[in-house]
Amino acid sequence: MNTYSKILVPLDTSSTAQTAADSAIALANALGAALRFITVMDFHGMFGRPTRIVETNREDAQALLDNAVHHASQWDLDVSAALIETNAQLPRVEDAITHHAQQWGADLIVIGSHGCSGVRRSLLGSVAQGVAHRSSIPVLIVHPQEHTQEQTVAGAQCMPRRTAHAVAQQPDF
Repeated sequence: MNTYSKILVPLDTSSTAQTAADSAIALANALGAALRFITVMDFHGMFGRPTRIVETNREDAQALLDNAVHHASQWDLDVSAALIETNAQLPRVEDAITHHAQQWGADLIVIGSHGCSGVRRSLLGSVAQGVAHRSSIPVLIVHPQEHTQEQTVAGAQCMPRRTAHAVAQQPDF
């Protein structure tokens, strides 16, 4: 029987990331899996980054991680967090996520996606899709629960979905 024992959850401040975190907590609780939350600080290629801005972003990211760990700890889970940064070897957020997942030994990545299409997806790309394409580890993409006004930008529709779907490999249950 193949089951997940280490679940990695990339977080940002979006509601879809929170939905993914909640889904990962429920899954970790059901499976008895360890859970690790990460936030990626993307400063690679940024010249002359003001120290105060970097520190403020780092403090905000750490607070986000601390909150996620606190929430998951209420379920008596084995939970940890890591604040990571892009760099010359890992210049994209999705590269940093997949690299950290491999280093930590994750056997599942649970990530939120806005479900965007059209212009917005073309311009901004999709970290979740990038992770799914780069990862050798199974990826569970969790979509938003409700459609909100903020999900419509430049005529691009971000489709609400009420289900999560697995991408890449599936376990043998």
